[in-house]
Amino acid sequence: MKEILKYITVLLLAVSIVACGSDSEGEDSPFTGNEVSFTLIPGEVEGNTTSGTLTIKERTDGQGEIQIVLNGVIQGAQHPVHLHFGDLEADGLVATYLTQIAEVDGVGRSNTILSQLDDGTPLTYSDLITFNGSIKIHFEESGPLEDALLGATNIGINSAGNEAYLLGLKDITQCNNDFQRN
Repeated sequence: MKEILKYITVLLLAVSIVACGSDSEGEDSPFTGNEVSFTLIPGEVEGNTTSGTLTIKERTDGQGEIQIVLNGVIQGAQHPVHLHFGDLEADGLVATYLTQIAEVDGVGRSNTILSQLDDGTPLTYSDLITFNGSIKIHFEESGPLEDALLGATNIGINSAGNEAYLLGLKDITQCNNDFQRN
């Protein structure tokens, strides 16, 4: 009888831990509680340095939501954000465009719910956290500062390489100039 009570107690404890862990965002939240965060590799444009974070959150429908917070942006600014194939060292093609960074109250923010790439390939949260990609935030879509980066990070399988960029041991390759939407 003691063994059965012990088994039931352990089982109830395990169920309560799983239940608490899966609802970390609250009952009405669109998120599961699963997420990964990255420190953005800082950018510098004309003496202005930026810093921030990028978080990929799992939504209850299985999609991933990419949230970017960028400090040090110019008041009223909007900056394009691209998800690229390959790591920051590659001249990766644009996989898709994310919601532009928009400055509000001194902080640049972007939220993008991502369900597919520009070529129609479906994409889930699980796909995003294992994606062979990187994200770059540009100063402008076109013009003399289109290659100036305000922040960047590797994601998915490339994320382990971020430390070398954060320490200044590696340089980020500029985007290819063919990143206009079709």
